[in-house]
Amino acid sequence: MMIQSLKSGLAQMWTNKSMLFIFYFANLLFGLVLMLPFRAAVADFAGHSLMGTKLAGRLPMDFLFEFFKNNGNLGGIYASLFMVVPAIYWLVLLFLSGGAFSVFASSSGWSSSDFWGGGAKYFGRFFRLFLMSLPVFGILFCLQFVETGVQRLFFGSDPYQNITYWGSWIRFGLRTISILMFALVFDYARIHAVVNNERKMRVSLWQGIKFAFGNLGAAFGLSFILFLAGALVLAVYNPIANTLSAPNAFVILTLFLLQQAYMFFRMMLRLALFSGQVDLFKNLSAAESAAPQPSSEHPGLQGLPA
Repeated sequence: MMIQSLKSGLAQMWTNKSMLFIFYFANLLFGLVLMLPFRAAVADFAGHSLMGTKLAGRLPMDFLFEFFKNNGNLGGIYASLFMVVPAIYWLVLLFLSGGAFSVFASSSGWSSSDFWGGGAKYFGRFFRLFLMSLPVFGILFCLQFVETGVQRLFFGSDPYQNITYWGSWIRFGLRTISILMFALVFDYARIHAVVNNERKMRVSLWQGIKFAFGNLGAAFGLSFILFLAGALVLAVYNPIANTLSAPNAFVILTLFLLQQAYMFFRMMLRLALFSGQVDLFKNLSAAESAAPQPSSEHPGLQGLPA
């Protein structure tokens, strides 16, 4: 079932190219809004710095220290910018996800009215759902502290350095798993709201929890495969991007195109995940509904005449 949903998700993602480009351009727009003011300030400062020739490729840390040391008044401005713009970007993605789930749930192909109408219809519900799901995130996020308790129980308050080292990796793993599990619950709660046109988000949240944990292998496996694909591409992308550091127009253009190709691939994975999750939810829910229900009669009374 998981592999079938993965194949369906990839196919539906590629079929709905219009939606793919909407997600990509939204990502590009907010990236430009976030980086262009900073780039302009850096370019203005680099004109008076001998370090300006180092700005192709990775930004040197010594340049950043020099920049913020001589532009201390910009710290508060850019701190606010880097907080507000990602928050607005997340709200836009929440709106777009309503359209995406609506299109994938309808199984009738791309429709601009379904997409934009679904985004408007479910945005308020999804935002309420997110607020209701925060306690779930808190519970899952606290799972990482189980390692801290076990460590103190068996090794005391001052464990050996190797215990501390491996303990930090275990906490990182538990933290990552908790975030992925919250994303599963939130995604399937949204899918339940769209598929069933549910207005009560507490109902969808509970159904999302039940589905995510009741079908943990398939639900987590589907998300983890696409998460791993993104991580592998990032591992290939980073070394290539780091080598493109020569200060000339061709290298800068190549780096820009490589960055955009990577971001486009990330949007492909996001939509493939959405579509695959909708397919998995509908198939497993249908299979559960079609399963024979146990009789409520006493086994010893079955088959006796009324």
